[in-house]
Amino acid sequence: MLNRTKVSAVQNSNNVCADIVGFDFSNYDDKDIAAVRSYWLQYGVVRFRAAHITDQQQVDFSRHFGEFVIHPKQLQEGGHPTHREILVISNVMKDGKPSGALGNSEATWHTDTWFYERPPAGAILRAIEVPPSGGDTYFLSTYRAYETLSDELRKAIDGRQIFFQNVYDKTGKLRLGKSAPKSRDFREWSGIVHPLVRTHGETGRKALYLGGTSEGSWIVGMPLDESSDLITKLWEHATGSAAEAFIQKWEVGDIMMWDNRCTMHRRDSFDPNTIRIMHRTTTAGERPI
Repeated sequence: MLNRTKVSAVQNSNNVCADIVGFDFSNYDDKDIAAVRSYWLQYGVVRFRAAHITDQQQVDFSRHFGEFVIHPKQLQEGGHPTHREILVISNVMKDGKPSGALGNSEATWHTDTWFYERPPAGAILRAIEVPPSGGDTYFLSTYRAYETLSDELRKAIDGRQIFFQNVYDKTGKLRLGKSAPKSRDFREWSGIVHPLVRTHGETGRKALYLGGTSEGSWIVGMPLDESSDLITKLWEHATGSAAEAFIQKWEVGDIMMWDNRCTMHRRDSFDPNTIRIMHRTTTAGERPI
Protein backbone atom coordinates (compact mmCIF):
# COMPACT_ATOMS: atom_id res chain seq x y z
CA MET A 1 0.00 0.00 0.00
CA LEU A 2 1.31 3.45 -0.90
CA ASN A 3 1.98 5.94 1.89
CA ARG A 4 -0.33 8.86 1.28
CA THR A 5 -0.91 12.19 2.96
CA LYS A 6 -3.84 14.56 2.75
CA VAL A 7 -1.49 17.57 2.82
CA SER A 8 -1.21 19.65 -0.35
CA ALA A 9 -0.08 23.14 -1.34
CA VAL A 10 -1.65 25.89 -3.42
CA GLN A 11 0.90 28.28 -4.90
CA ASN A 12 0.19 31.98 -4.67
CA SER A 13 0.60 34.16 -7.75
CA ASN A 14 4.06 35.06 -6.46
CA ASN A 15 7.07 32.75 -6.87
CA VAL A 16 7.90 32.57 -3.16
CA CYS A 17 4.84 31.36 -1.20
CA ALA A 18 2.24 28.60 -1.13
CA ASP A 19 -0.70 27.88 1.18
CA ILE A 20 -0.60 24.53 2.96
CA VAL A 21 -3.95 22.73 2.81
CA GLY A 22 -5.04 19.70 4.80
CA PHE A 23 -2.53 19.82 7.65
CA ASP A 24 -4.06 19.20 11.10
CA PHE A 25 -1.85 20.49 13.92
CA SER A 26 -3.63 18.26 16.42
CA ASN A 27 -3.34 15.07 14.36
CA TYR A 28 -0.42 14.59 11.98
CA ASP A 29 2.18 11.94 11.22
CA ASP A 30 5.64 11.71 9.68
CA LYS A 31 4.24 11.69 6.13
CA ASP A 32 2.41 14.95 6.78
CA ILE A 33 5.57 16.56 8.17
CA ALA A 34 7.56 15.30 5.17
CA ALA A 35 5.00 16.88 2.83
CA VAL A 36 5.20 20.23 4.62
CA ARG A 37 8.99 20.12 4.53
CA SER A 38 8.95 19.34 0.81
CA TYR A 39 6.72 22.34 0.06
CA TRP A 40 8.77 24.57 2.36
CA LEU A 41 11.93 23.66 0.45
CA GLN A 42 10.18 24.08 -2.88
CA TYR A 43 8.63 27.50 -2.29
CA GLY A 44 10.79 29.05 0.43
CA VAL A 45 7.71 30.31 2.28
CA VAL A 46 4.54 28.44 3.23
CA ARG A 47 1.43 29.71 4.99
CA PHE A 48 -1.14 28.05 7.24
CA ARG A 49 -4.34 30.09 7.28
CA ALA A 50 -6.30 30.53 10.54
CA ALA A 51 -4.57 27.63 12.28
CA HIS A 52 -5.42 28.85 15.83
CA ILE A 53 -2.96 26.57 17.59
CA THR A 54 -1.50 26.77 21.11
CA ASP A 55 2.03 27.72 22.09
CA GLN A 56 2.75 24.10 22.90
CA GLN A 57 1.49 22.96 19.50
CA GLN A 58 3.76 25.51 17.82
CA VAL A 59 6.77 24.26 19.79
CA ASP A 60 5.93 20.61 19.06
CA PHE A 61 5.48 21.28 15.33
CA SER A 62 8.66 23.37 15.08
CA ARG A 63 10.73 20.62 16.67
CA HIS A 64 10.26 18.47 13.53
CA PHE A 65 12.32 20.98 11.52
CA GLY A 66 15.49 21.09 13.57
CA GLU A 67 17.00 22.11 16.86
CA PHE A 68 15.72 25.35 18.34
CA VAL A 69 17.72 28.55 18.08
CA ILE A 70 17.38 31.14 20.82
CA HIS A 71 16.99 34.51 19.13
CA PRO A 72 19.12 37.29 20.73
CA LYS A 73 15.94 39.16 21.70
CA GLN A 74 14.72 36.13 23.69
CA LEU A 75 17.53 36.84 26.12
CA GLN A 76 16.23 40.37 26.59
CA GLU A 77 12.65 41.66 26.29
CA GLY A 78 11.34 38.94 23.96
CA GLY A 79 11.39 35.93 26.25
CA HIS A 80 8.22 33.84 26.68
CA PRO A 81 7.12 33.24 30.30
CA THR A 82 6.66 29.46 29.96
CA HIS A 83 8.12 28.37 26.60
CA ARG A 84 11.78 29.32 26.21
CA GLU A 85 11.66 28.25 22.55
CA ILE A 86 9.27 31.10 21.68
CA LEU A 87 10.26 34.67 20.84
CA VAL A 88 7.46 37.10 21.76
CA ILE A 89 7.12 39.97 19.29
CA SER A 90 4.91 42.64 20.83
CA ASN A 91 4.47 46.40 21.09
CA VAL A 92 2.50 46.12 24.35
CA MET A 93 4.03 47.88 27.36
CA LYS A 94 3.79 46.30 30.81
CA ASP A 95 4.90 48.14 33.95
CA GLY A 96 6.58 50.69 31.72
CA LYS A 97 8.64 48.08 29.87
CA PRO A 98 8.16 46.26 26.54
CA SER A 99 6.41 42.91 26.92
CA GLY A 100 8.04 41.64 23.74
CA ALA A 101 10.68 42.37 21.12
CA LEU A 102 10.81 44.53 17.99
CA GLY A 103 7.83 46.72 18.91
CA ASN A 104 6.04 48.57 16.12
CA SER A 105 8.94 50.01 14.14
CA GLU A 106 9.40 49.38 10.46
CA ALA A 107 11.71 46.46 9.68
CA THR A 108 13.83 46.66 6.54
CA TRP A 109 14.70 43.76 4.27
CA HIS A 110 16.87 41.13 5.93
CA THR A 111 17.62 37.48 6.51
CA ASP A 112 17.46 36.50 10.16
CA THR A 113 20.60 36.79 12.31
CA TRP A 114 22.85 36.91 9.25
CA PHE A 115 25.74 37.85 11.56
CA TYR A 116 25.79 34.34 13.12
CA GLU A 117 28.33 31.71 12.09
CA ARG A 118 25.35 29.40 11.50
CA PRO A 119 22.30 31.53 10.65
CA PRO A 120 18.98 29.78 11.31
CA ALA A 121 17.43 27.59 8.64
CA GLY A 122 13.81 28.34 9.37
CA ALA A 123 11.35 30.51 11.25
CA ILE A 124 7.72 29.92 12.15
CA LEU A 125 5.69 33.03 12.98
CA ARG A 126 2.14 32.92 14.38
CA ALA A 127 -0.28 35.84 14.69
CA ILE A 128 -1.77 36.22 18.18
CA GLU A 129 -3.20 39.73 17.84
CA VAL A 130 -2.98 42.01 14.81
CA PRO A 131 -3.76 45.69 14.13
CA PRO A 132 -6.64 46.59 11.81
CA SER A 133 -4.11 47.80 9.23
CA GLY A 134 -0.35 47.87 8.79
CA GLY A 135 2.19 45.41 10.11
CA ASP A 136 2.14 43.41 6.86
CA THR A 137 5.14 41.15 6.19
CA TYR A 138 6.83 40.97 2.77
CA PHE A 139 8.86 38.03 1.47
CA LEU A 140 11.12 37.65 -1.55
CA SER A 141 13.20 34.83 -3.00
CA THR A 142 16.98 35.17 -2.94
CA TYR A 143 17.13 32.26 -5.38
CA ARG A 144 15.28 34.54 -7.76
CA ALA A 145 17.56 37.45 -6.88
CA TYR A 146 20.61 35.41 -7.88
CA GLU A 147 19.09 33.82 -10.96
CA THR A 148 18.05 37.20 -12.42
CA LEU A 149 21.41 38.90 -11.98
CA SER A 150 22.98 40.37 -15.08
CA ASP A 151 26.00 38.55 -16.43
CA GLU A 152 28.13 41.50 -15.34
CA LEU A 153 26.98 41.38 -11.71
CA ARG A 154 27.14 37.61 -11.56
CA LYS A 155 30.73 37.68 -12.78
CA ALA A 156 31.61 40.42 -10.30
CA ILE A 157 30.49 38.36 -7.29
CA ASP A 158 31.60 34.92 -8.45
CA GLY A 159 33.58 33.29 -5.64
CA ARG A 160 33.41 36.39 -3.46
CA GLN A 161 32.87 36.49 0.31
CA ILE A 162 31.09 39.14 2.35
CA PHE A 163 32.02 40.36 5.84
CA PHE A 164 29.27 41.37 8.27
CA GLN A 165 30.20 43.23 11.47
CA ASN A 166 28.34 41.85 14.50
CA VAL A 167 29.00 44.60 17.05
CA TYR A 168 26.05 46.94 16.39
CA ASP A 169 22.49 46.09 15.36
CA LYS A 170 20.58 47.89 12.60
CA THR A 171 19.38 50.58 15.03
CA GLY A 172 22.93 51.41 16.10
CA LYS A 173 22.71 49.69 19.50
CA LEU A 174 25.46 47.42 20.77
CA ARG A 175 24.57 43.77 20.48
CA LEU A 176 24.36 41.69 23.63
CA GLY A 177 27.83 40.98 25.01
CA LYS A 178 29.63 43.40 22.66
CA SER A 179 31.77 46.41 23.57
CA ALA A 180 32.26 49.59 21.58
CA PRO A 181 35.21 49.08 19.17
CA LYS A 182 38.23 51.34 19.30
CA SER A 183 38.76 51.41 15.54
CA ARG A 184 36.53 53.49 13.25
CA ASP A 185 37.05 50.99 10.43
CA PHE A 186 34.27 48.41 10.78
CA ARG A 187 36.37 45.89 8.83
CA GLU A 188 38.55 45.62 11.95
CA TRP A 189 35.58 44.90 14.23
CA SER A 190 34.25 41.56 15.37
CA GLY A 191 32.26 39.95 12.57
CA ILE A 192 31.61 36.96 10.37
CA VAL A 193 32.50 36.11 6.77
CA HIS A 194 30.00 34.29 4.55
CA PRO A 195 29.84 33.56 0.81
CA LEU A 196 28.08 36.28 -1.16
CA VAL A 197 26.38 33.50 -3.12
CA ARG A 198 25.43 30.59 -0.89
CA THR A 199 24.49 27.08 -1.95
CA HIS A 200 21.43 25.76 -0.13
CA GLY A 201 22.39 22.76 2.01
CA GLU A 202 19.30 20.74 1.03
CA THR A 203 18.22 21.87 -2.42
CA GLY A 204 21.66 22.64 -3.89
CA ARG A 205 20.32 25.85 -5.45
CA LYS A 206 22.31 29.09 -5.33
CA ALA A 207 20.99 32.18 -3.57
CA LEU A 208 22.25 35.73 -3.17
CA TYR A 209 23.26 36.31 0.45
CA LEU A 210 23.22 39.97 1.49
CA GLY A 211 22.43 39.63 5.19
CA GLY A 212 20.46 42.45 6.74
CA THR A 213 22.04 45.77 5.83
CA SER A 214 24.51 47.29 3.43
CA GLU A 215 26.12 49.21 6.31
CA GLY A 216 28.88 47.33 8.05
CA SER A 217 29.17 44.93 5.10
CA TRP A 218 32.28 44.53 2.98
CA ILE A 219 33.12 42.29 0.04
CA VAL A 220 36.37 40.81 1.23
CA GLY A 221 39.45 41.90 -0.72
CA MET A 222 37.77 44.79 -2.56
CA PRO A 223 38.59 48.46 -2.03
CA LEU A 224 35.89 49.78 0.31
CA ASP A 225 34.38 52.23 -2.20
CA GLU A 226 34.12 49.54 -4.90
CA SER A 227 32.64 47.13 -2.40
CA SER A 228 30.04 49.68 -1.26
CA ASP A 229 29.00 50.45 -4.84
CA LEU A 230 28.63 46.77 -5.70
CA ILE A 231 26.69 45.95 -2.52
CA THR A 232 24.34 48.86 -3.24
CA LYS A 233 23.68 47.53 -6.74
CA LEU A 234 23.02 44.04 -5.37
CA TRP A 235 20.56 45.34 -2.78
CA GLU A 236 18.75 47.42 -5.41
CA HIS A 237 18.51 44.38 -7.65
CA ALA A 238 17.28 42.04 -4.92
CA THR A 239 14.67 44.34 -3.38
CA GLY A 240 13.82 46.76 -6.15
CA SER A 241 10.86 44.98 -7.75
CA ALA A 242 7.65 45.13 -5.71
CA ALA A 243 6.08 42.60 -8.08
CA GLU A 244 8.55 39.95 -6.87
CA ALA A 245 7.47 40.18 -3.23
CA PHE A 246 4.70 38.22 -1.52
CA ILE A 247 2.72 40.31 0.97
CA GLN A 248 1.24 38.63 4.02
CA LYS A 249 -1.73 40.61 5.37
CA TRP A 250 -2.07 39.03 8.77
CA GLU A 251 -5.19 37.61 10.33
CA VAL A 252 -5.30 36.12 13.83
CA GLY A 253 -4.20 32.48 13.73
CA ASP A 254 -2.16 32.75 10.52
CA ILE A 255 1.23 31.05 10.50
CA MET A 256 4.07 31.88 8.14
CA MET A 257 7.01 29.49 7.83
CA TRP A 258 10.02 30.60 5.83
CA ASP A 259 13.38 29.20 4.78
CA ASN A 260 15.93 31.72 5.97
CA ARG A 261 18.56 30.31 3.62
CA CYS A 262 16.82 31.43 0.43
CA THR A 263 14.46 34.28 1.37
CA MET A 264 14.43 37.79 2.77
CA HIS A 265 11.59 39.55 4.54
CA ARG A 266 10.55 42.88 6.00
CA ARG A 267 7.64 44.30 7.96
CA ASP A 268 5.55 47.44 7.52
CA SER A 269 5.10 49.87 10.38
CA PHE A 270 1.68 50.29 12.00
CA ASP A 271 -0.23 52.57 14.36
CA PRO A 272 1.48 52.36 17.78
CA ASN A 273 -1.90 52.82 19.45
CA THR A 274 -2.98 49.43 18.11
CA ILE A 275 -1.68 46.05 19.26
CA ARG A 276 0.41 43.51 17.36
CA ILE A 277 1.52 40.31 19.11
CA MET A 278 3.29 37.44 17.33
CA HIS A 279 4.92 34.24 18.58
CA ARG A 280 7.95 32.94 16.73
CA THR A 281 10.06 29.81 16.84
CA THR A 282 13.40 29.45 15.06
CA THR A 283 15.28 26.35 13.91
CA ALA A 284 19.00 25.81 13.43
CA GLY A 285 20.79 25.94 10.09
CA GLU A 286 24.17 25.10 8.65
CA ARG A 287 27.08 27.43 8.03
CA PRO A 288 26.61 29.00 4.58
CA ILE A 289 28.74 27.48 1.83
